[in-house]
Amino acid sequence: MNIAQLWYANEHHIPVLGHRGISMYYPENTLPSFEAAIRAGVDLIEFDVNVTRDGELVVIHDNTIDRTSDHQGRTRDYTLAELKTFDFSYKFPDQFRGVQIPTLREVLSLAVSLSDTLLFNVEIKDMEHETVDQTVAMLHEFGIEERCVIACFDAEIIRYTKLAHPHMRCQGFPGRYMDNFTEDTYDCMFGMGIPIAARDSTDALIAADVAMAREKGILCWLFTADTEENVKKCVSFGCDNITGNDPRVSLDTLRAMGLHK
Repeated sequence: MNIAQLWYANEHHIPVLGHRGISMYYPENTLPSFEAAIRAGVDLIEFDVNVTRDGELVVIHDNTIDRTSDHQGRTRDYTLAELKTFDFSYKFPDQFRGVQIPTLREVLSLAVSLSDTLLFNVEIKDMEHETVDQTVAMLHEFGIEERCVIACFDAEIIRYTKLAHPHMRCQGFPGRYMDNFTEDTYDCMFGMGIPIAARDSTDALIAADVAMAREKGILCWLFTADTEENVKKCVSFGCDNITGNDPRVSLDTLRAMGLHK
C-alpha cells in the first residue's frame, strides 16, 4: 500500500474528510463523532488540538470550553482530570449526555484501531510552538506522520512546523484568511483549505483560489459541502478532497457519480 497516494484524487476517487467527525449530527470533536465518520467510510478526519493546564493534548475546536461544554473558561485553565468531569454533548444532550472531551491520544488510538489507511488533518488551535512539537511527537509515537497534515490559520505556526519538522505535511489557507501571513507561507503548504461557503465565496473567487493553488503545486481542499449541490460544485472546481460536517452527503453523491470507491 502506497500511503502517499491516499492524499491524491484520481478519476475514480475524490477523498472525503469528516469535519470534526460528523459534526452535524454528533457532538463535534468527540469519540462518537469520529467513530461514526470512520465507519461511514471517510478518507480523512479533521480535528483541533488544544492544551490543558497540566500540559495534556486535548481535542477541542475553541480555546475556551464555553460553546461545547456545560462549563466555561479557557481550556488551558483546567487540568485534564477537571475537563473529564464536564459534559461535552454540546447540541445533542439527549443522545450523548456526559460525553467527554477526548485527548489526542484517545482520538488516535480509536482511529488506528478502526483503519490503517485513514488520513488525519490535525489543526493546531493552541498556537504555541511547544503545542506543535508535542503533537508531532505523538504522531511519531503512533507511527502515522505520513498519514497526517498539520493545519493552522496562523501562518507563523505553519512556517514553524515546516522549519522544525520538515518531514511533516502542512495545510494552510488563502493568505487573506490567515494571521501573520507572508507570501513564503505558500512554500510550506502541501494542501490549501479553500472555503466554498464563506461570505466572500463567490464562484469567481473560488476559481481564483484553486488556480493559485494549482500554480503553486498545492492540493485544493474545498470546505464545507453539506448538500449534493455543493458537493457537485466542489467537483466542478477540480477539488483534491471535499470536507463536510456531514461527510455522508459527499460520500453518497460521489459514489453515485462514480467518484468514490
